[in-house]
Amino acid sequence: MKIALCTELRNVEWFESRLRSLFDGDGQLAIDELWNENQLAQALRRSRYHAVVIAMTGARGLEAAIQAKQLAPETPLVWWSDDKNFALIAYHLRIPVFLPADCSDQELYEAIKPIMKWRCENANCAMQL
Repeated sequence: MKIALCTELRNVEWFESRLRSLFDGDGQLAIDELWNENQLAQALRRSRYHAVVIAMTGARGLEAAIQAKQLAPETPLVWWSDDKNFALIAYHLRIPVFLPADCSDQELYEAIKPIMKWRCENANCAMQL
């Protein structure tokens, strides 16, 4: 499983540890840490991912989400934000998962579970990444 994690530098360890705990035992988990929307755009142009996770505050998170949706429209996207008002924008952008930054591990697990299921059902596609 290959995930692009775009988050501010001060949060990267916290968000990465939460993601790793969900995939406990998956020796194939690779997380590319990206710290801004420009790095995310570059990564999406050069690599394919099973999922993109954006965990950024304010307008920077919005810009990253828009870029991810434009550059990798078929890739599942999870958007964490400290501003719940962005949920409506996420809906309009057809971003399937919008979570408040203070979501529980259970909420995060429920959001990621369909991505894990999709990966298992499409193993041949996933192996090509």
